[in-house]
Amino acid sequence: MTSRDMRLAQRLSAVSLSPTLAVMMESKALKERGVDVVDFGPGEPDFDTPENIKRAAVEALRNNLTHYTDTGGLLDLRRAIAARYKERHGAGWGPDEVITGCGGKNVLFLVALSLFEAGDRVAIYAPYWVSFPEQVKLCGAAPVIIEAREADGFVSRARDLEAHRDLKAVIVNSPCNPSGAVIPPDEVERLAAFAARTGAWLISDETYDTFHYGPGTFASLASEHARLRDRLVLVNSLSKTYAMTGWRVGYALGPRSLIDALRKVQSHDATHTSSISQAAAVEALNGPQDSVASMREEYRRRRDDLVRSLNGIRGIACTLPPGSFYVFPNVKGAMTALGCATSIEFARRLMTEIGVATVPGEAFGAPGYVRLSYALALDRIREGAGRLLRLLGRRDA
Repeated sequence: MTSRDMRLAQRLSAVSLSPTLAVMMESKALKERGVDVVDFGPGEPDFDTPENIKRAAVEALRNNLTHYTDTGGLLDLRRAIAARYKERHGAGWGPDEVITGCGGKNVLFLVALSLFEAGDRVAIYAPYWVSFPEQVKLCGAAPVIIEAREADGFVSRARDLEAHRDLKAVIVNSPCNPSGAVIPPDEVERLAAFAARTGAWLISDETYDTFHYGPGTFASLASEHARLRDRLVLVNSLSKTYAMTGWRVGYALGPRSLIDALRKVQSHDATHTSSISQAAAVEALNGPQDSVASMREEYRRRRDDLVRSLNGIRGIACTLPPGSFYVFPNVKGAMTALGCATSIEFARRLMTEIGVATVPGEAFGAPGYVRLSYALALDRIREGAGRLLRLLGRRDA
């Protein structure tokens, strides 16, 4: 069969390969050629999964927990998830209103497949996580991109939704990948009020909720559960919090009718995530949490160091993000200095000329910026910042 004979589904023409994965592959290719790449690209912790979690997985193997589980996940795991949100946010979800899946990305796609269809309009704030608009388009729906402004800390604002009353759903991400923005408590309330008033679904991706550096405590949309019980979906993952990216455990909490729909879709897809990973996830949620606090403080230290360094470089301006493990500096001045028309070209120059891997802002709907992860050792962060300084020069006092 020739490529001419192979007719792929038309819906694929609207989507592209994940840009973050593309950067990872390009960085890997350079490393295989012997290039010393300082890789700010990956969106995964550089820490190992805590030992107690790994021991729980080994114990599950020894106990032969190697067969099918409930499509929604082990009951003990769903109970642990519901209990966490009850304890932290007073939310009243029960185990039957929880589903687990193969990572947060998979669960978000299950939500999209269960809610969206042709003719639906879904609001997404830019800068956005790369898969939000692609998943919406794969379902035949239309992303409605709403700008979150740098001058406002890239915070998703409810007022910017007012011109779009025909929305099927609003997707928010706090702390945000890529900007690190965190939605403050008063804005959480306003977003909930908008959803309650208009009937739009509110889908909150809170994958980085444990990596919030203040001030105050993290404001989860779970706090609005009582008001939005039938319109709120909260998605999270164990990947970042417990350095478990390869274990593939994500989850959603929402109304029973929607969770049943997600179960239906998953029953014809992955069936469920790994039984061993689920057993490890129970221990992650119920066991000691000291590793999470340690990771958070180390990320805070790295964030502060990286932002300070970036703001000393000509053509780069970087705000201090209150969450996640990314910074999202404005590099328009640096682009001009290097004669780059786009941040894609700028990121490519950094990769090929000084061996620094970043993700260009176009991937997140925000040209003129680049994303840098600080989920790498401090000495490598400083090495990368030093290379940028040598290339661009020091900011004028």
